[in-house]
Amino acid sequence: MKKFYSLFAAVILAATINAQGTEGFESQAVTTGTGYGSVIFTGDVASSWDLSTARIIDTPANFNITGTSALMNANGTVKITFVNGIGNLKFQYRKAFTGGTPRSIQVSVNGVIKNTTAAFGSGSGAQATIYDYSLDINESGNVVVEVKVLGGQTTLDNFVWTANATTAVVDVTATKLNLVKNTVVANAIMFATKADVQILNMNGQVVKTASVNENTSLDVATLAKGMYVVTATVNGKAVSQKIIKK
Repeated sequence: MKKFYSLFAAVILAATINAQGTEGFESQAVTTGTGYGSVIFTGDVASSWDLSTARIIDTPANFNITGTSALMNANGTVKITFVNGIGNLKFQYRKAFTGGTPRSIQVSVNGVIKNTTAAFGSGSGAQATIYDYSLDINESGNVVVEVKVLGGQTTLDNFVWTANATTAVVDVTATKLNLVKNTVVANAIMFATKADVQILNMNGQVVKTASVNENTSLDVATLAKGMYVVTATVNGKAVSQKIIKK
């Protein structure tokens, strides 16, 4: 039974580690009129999105990419906050409208510019080319990514990201590390060590965060019944432990 439990826990943790998120703006209302403004919402896997100088479009006449897309004016930004870190980020972009000014995309991570794409869209007239962008970020914790449009109107869409591949998550059933004392809980989790913890559901969404001390409990009475993963850093190692909420 212990062997089966360890295997099951490892599978659950692996699924959490390799989870990915997507954002195609399909849940956002199409902007009325031609003005640009702010679009703020919570997206997949508890990500936070803040679009500045943007509007949501859904037609070829407005140069969408797939269904609804984000049309950004020059110097418009998409600021995304990933609360659980990020591995790789991908998205698509294209020239919007017909102005001949060259465009480019600048991507920053936690305030540091990582790279800028090659110029595209120069010359007057519409262009149908859709470009693919990919960046390996591999940062843990709270990560803020900013995508900035330079030069002229540009459409962004089809964001996809993976979990941080460089964070080694330890299966506590195979080590002497201990984070949670009671893995089957009713209303409270008892902790075996001091840590800043996050509780994730099986969709990889953070449902609770807290700072806990050794031999203290955390109230989880409001959480729905089911399986969760508790994550923290213990003795310099990223640790995850599965719990079952009755």
